[in-house]
Amino acid sequence: MKNMGNSKTISLNVTSKRARARGEMVVAAPAAALPPAVERAAFQLPRMTVTGIWADRAEMSAATNWKSFGANIVLTFEPLDAGNTRVLATSTPQVPTTLLDYGQGKSDVTDVLQAVAAQL
Repeated sequence: MKNMGNSKTISLNVTSKRARARGEMVVAAPAAALPPAVERAAFQLPRMTVTGIWADRAEMSAATNWKSFGANIVLTFEPLDAGNTRVLATSTPQVPTTLLDYGQGKSDVTDVLQAVAAQL
């Protein structure tokens, strides 16, 4: 695992099943710092387009490639205490009947979490 900036290295805990992926990390930053970090991180992720950013979550869409018809990624920010926040990321395919994405969803979730952590 790469150095992820200010995040605590608990683990990314990224899992994938049937083209759906889920990952989480804990960062040493208040929840209010996450929305701007997601916005900055999006510039490092050429396949991703930010579709919305709110105080408690952010949504992105991943473009189509040979592994996937695209995906919707939702980041949820859960404050643990004044200085720590859990970031939960989920990826679901844009085509609901997709059963196989050759690991693209898991890769997308890992890339998004690492990019956000690097911005904190």
